[in-house]
Parts: sequence; C-alpha cells; structure tokens
Amino acid sequence: MTLYYIAAGLIVFLAIFHSWGGEDKLIKPTLAVDDEFIKLPMTQAITRFGWHSTSLFMLFTAFSLIHPDVPEFMKLMVGAVWLLLGITNLIMTKAKHPGGPLLSIIGVLSILGYIL
Repeated sequence: MTLYYIAAGLIVFLAIFHSWGGEDKLIKPTLAVDDEFIKLPMTQAITRFGWHSTSLFMLFTAFSLIHPDVPEFMKLMVGAVWLLLGITNLIMTKAKHPGGPLLSIIGVLSILGYIL
C-alpha cells in the first residue's frame, strides 16, 4: 500500500509539472507559431484542452491507486499503463525527455505495490 502512495505522490507532482511546465515550455510557444491553422481559436482551445485534460487523467490514476475500493487488478493495470508509457517515451525520445524515467518509475512502483 505504501508503494501506491509513493507512486500517487509522484503522479500528483508530475501532473502539476505537466500542466504548468508544459504550458510555458511547449503549449505557449507552439500556439505562437505563425500558422493559419495554429492561430484558429478552435485549434488553440483543443490543444490546451488536450494538454491539461491529460494532467487531470494523471490525477485520476493517482486517486485510483490509493482509493481502497478500486480493485487490486485495476491498480496493476494502472501501473502497467504507466510503465508502458514510460518505456514508449524513452524509446521515442531516445531518453532525452525527462518524463520517460519518471513515468517508468511510477509504473514499477505501482506494479510492485500490487505484487508486495
């Protein structure tokens, strides 16, 4: 159970960093590109919505890890998804994006929480 709390804490940290840091370092510069499609209000709204809703889904997975009524198998699946995302991130970015290791660690902690 303790490993679930550690994983959930890391997820909360990551979700906050993802929203704030991503907005400043990725979303704002991307939406400032001089491109007709990017300048459309709908494109800007959808981009921001997608980015920040990802952070909310992260928080949802953190909640699911620590809530006692969530079945253990679902917690295992949450860990498996985080680990898969982490490994995919590491491969796609050639380990140059800081998220890959943290996503993987969250996955491993969650899986170990299930096993132990």
